[in-house]
Amino acid sequence: MTTMHPFSTSAYAAITLVLASPLGVSVAAQSADADAAYARVTQVWSTTKTLQANFDQTITNPILGRTVSSRGVFVQERPNRVSITFTEPAGDRIVGDGKHLWVYLPSSSPKQVLKLPADADGAIVADLLSQLFDTPKRAFTITGGETVQINGRATRRVQLVPKSAAAVPFSKAVLWLDGTEARPVRVQVLDSQGIDRLITLTSWVVDATLPKDAFRFIMPKGATVSTKLPGSD
Repeated sequence: MTTMHPFSTSAYAAITLVLASPLGVSVAAQSADADAAYARVTQVWSTTKTLQANFDQTITNPILGRTVSSRGVFVQERPNRVSITFTEPAGDRIVGDGKHLWVYLPSSSPKQVLKLPADADGAIVADLLSQLFDTPKRAFTITGGETVQINGRATRRVQLVPKSAAAVPFSKAVLWLDGTEARPVRVQVLDSQGIDRLITLTSWVVDATLPKDAFRFIMPKGATVSTKLPGSD
């Protein structure tokens, strides 16, 4: 996998940014709004069994000076099964079946399948939502709280900065949480190299009925299996 693929990972130390409201609302009041919005989503997430969501994603890599976009369908059966099927680039797929993480990216690595442990870093990032909403609230410094319109939806902008670099696989996350439904509309995460991942969730169905083979990975004909990431020892 290249560092530009939508589910590459690393961590870095970020600077906390606190924005004052242009309408004169105090920072303390905004932070309380941010905390309440985040708590509302995590409470619903804690009882969610399955999820199906469509997403659009843009990743900007300042090191390479490149921006790439992708889209697809994300399904999850908690606690440890995920599937990401890309429609753009078509054919790319990432599957965590509870035992292994399967990564097949013909758009960048034709004929190669990665078979990694279920707890590999890639599996953690593929299950990004759990990193955002299962991690105890006390692990983050929570700020923000501004109201932001996204595609006609009123959202609360909430920023999470981990208090410990080892807590989660990102150094800063910004969430735009729906003002009506208890769910994220947009998620932005940054890593140690400054790679900026922006995900817009265009649909969101909790406790969805998923196909029985949703987390089954079938080896493509002619593909070879590697158990190590490219460039690793």
